[in-house]
Amino acid sequence: MKMTALLTCLLGLLAALPASASDSDSKDVFGQEVPIGQGRPTLVLYTNRGTQEELRKHAYQFIYEMRAEKPIVVVHVDLRDVPGLFKGMAQKKIRKGHDESISEMRELFRKKGEAPPPELESSLYMVADTKGEPHQSMGLKKGFEQVFARVLNTSGQELARGPFSESVRKLGQVMMAAR
Repeated sequence: MKMTALLTCLLGLLAALPASASDSDSKDVFGQEVPIGQGRPTLVLYTNRGTQEELRKHAYQFIYEMRAEKPIVVVHVDLRDVPGLFKGMAQKKIRKGHDESISEMRELFRKKGEAPPPELESSLYMVADTKGEPHQSMGLKKGFEQVFARVLNTSGQELARGPFSESVRKLGQVMMAAR
């Protein structure tokens, strides 16, 4: 009898867990749902502490060049290498990084003589992945050394993927062709 009750409880707990940690059911560091597949193309970037500079080096210009597509940009930050006690601090740093990225994008638009688009703030979502499931699903091991990217169409289907810095041109072409 006790074994049956225990199994029933365990099955109930398993049923309550999400089926997967896919992009479409994730929330960003501000608790907002990530709007993938809702009418806008999406650039999904997978990064960690060691790839921040590579991300900054290529992402802002790419987003600027894709401005006509009005993409959603989702940055999955792998926190598997952050000790448990510091994950909260890491999430605060990611929130700060989000705000800094929006400011840098606004400045880039101004430098190019353009007004920042009104949808800029609603286009960037940073997701703190404490267990790294999305990264693992892309084959990225803990401590990976390159930013990885995916381009999704307006309904959330994958069109292309690859190392970001090496595939920037191809990813941009795919995103523009998906209109």
